[in-house]
Amino acid sequence: MNKNQLFYTVWIFTFFSVIIFNACSKGGAGITTPGNPCTGVTVVVAPSPVAADAGIANGSITVTATGGTGFTFSLNNGAFQSSGTFSNLAAGKYTITAKNVNGCTGSASSTVAAKDAACAGKTPGTLFTAVKTIVSTNCAVTGCHNGTQSPNYTVDCTIVDYGTLIKQRAVDQAGTADQMPQPPRAALLQADRDKITAWITAGGHITD
Repeated sequence: MNKNQLFYTVWIFTFFSVIIFNACSKGGAGITTPGNPCTGVTVVVAPSPVAADAGIANGSITVTATGGTGFTFSLNNGAFQSSGTFSNLAAGKYTITAKNVNGCTGSASSTVAAKDAACAGKTPGTLFTAVKTIVSTNCAVTGCHNGTQSPNYTVDCTIVDYGTLIKQRAVDQAGTADQMPQPPRAALLQADRDKITAWITAGGHITD
């Protein structure tokens, strides 16, 4: 290869390198990376449980969600379904996940209680009556467990059915994000927490 041929080859290589570089630079400037559709989105899951009869898997959880549209729902990491109702559930704790149309998810736990078959028709005892007053004042309030949200704590036997959960939320989880009453309301006074503990320790029956 003589000098003229070498010069011409270098010139051609440089020319096309500049064209390719400019094309890539201009094209790159026009490309935008799709954003994450879940950025800034909070999916809030609100489960409403219905207690099961003792020893029978006939409880249920109905779920609603906010933070998007086109929600599907999953129970304990199972397959997603369009309905927010899960039926034929035994007493126990469950995790429900909601997913919106963009794939954004949120989860919440819910407890299906076992009904106390010996509750109906019994005369409330002193310990239960004290707990009912606490629940009525702090938990079964407008828009929350007063008949508009399950469980309905205006019903004596429902308080009994969910007694263990009431203690967990109001006593064991006091001062946390899961406490009852729900934040930003303050936790129950220690004296009220002690009354709930005393009732559960005595057996958690309506007659206690």
